[in-house]
Amino acid sequence: MIAHLRRLGFEAAYVTAVGDDDLGRSALAEVGRLGVDDRFVGIVGLPTGTVRVDVDSAGVPAFEIISPSAYEVAVLEQPGEAIGRFDAIIFGTLAQRFPGVRAATRRLASEHPNALRLYDVNLRDGCWEPGLVAELMTQATVLKLNEDEAAVLAHELSLGRGSVRAFAEAAAERYALHGVCVTRGADGASMLLAGRFAEVPAPPIHVVDTIGAGDAFCAGLVAGIVWGRPLDRILELSSRLAALVASREGAIPDWDRSELGPSVRS
Repeated sequence: MIAHLRRLGFEAAYVTAVGDDDLGRSALAEVGRLGVDDRFVGIVGLPTGTVRVDVDSAGVPAFEIISPSAYEVAVLEQPGEAIGRFDAIIFGTLAQRFPGVRAATRRLASEHPNALRLYDVNLRDGCWEPGLVAELMTQATVLKLNEDEAAVLAHELSLGRGSVRAFAEAAAERYALHGVCVTRGADGASMLLAGRFAEVPAPPIHVVDTIGAGDAFCAGLVAGIVWGRPLDRILELSSRLAALVASREGAIPDWDRSELGPSVRS
């Protein structure tokens, strides 16, 4: 996601940690190659985080999260003035399970009260519980999740069962969210933003690899909101970027803005 935001023209940085190992050094080298700021990436005495991914015949991935990992102890040691100002902070469920990471996120949010705070839910088996998700939703201004996750949370948190719109409206009201976006795979995406609801179809593509498509969608979502685009244009940008990534192999394939079409790249 951060690499895609960089390609969209933003200054972007990770707040995380890697291990003092070959994988960590390779990760930092790749971060540099992508033009992403690594000043807030710590080096700690745990292995660099890894995920085992199995992809089925339809290109849908299944994830195995390896623990313990370095990102689990990531903390933010720099004083606020060293961090600088930013437009958005993006967080998910996996790393926020750990107190030090949650504390860093709360600190960033409190020091930048006007920043977009996007919570990309990403529920992974065995790596979440409803109370944590509810707590993280209170820290967010915009919630992003897929339709399966919306159905699970509608049940677990008693949020507007019956339709995507009902879920979005219930979540926005309970957690004072500015926006709720639900992706629906080949059926497109829906979003409630500042009280307005819209849906867009998915662009027609040949799916090669869906790993990273959700992150790409999030990058488009953040960019569109920060740029102040209309809701329909935000969803169009997000969907086209996700489709572009899904049509190529790898989580961060090469692409440039010219491939997004004139209506979304300007």
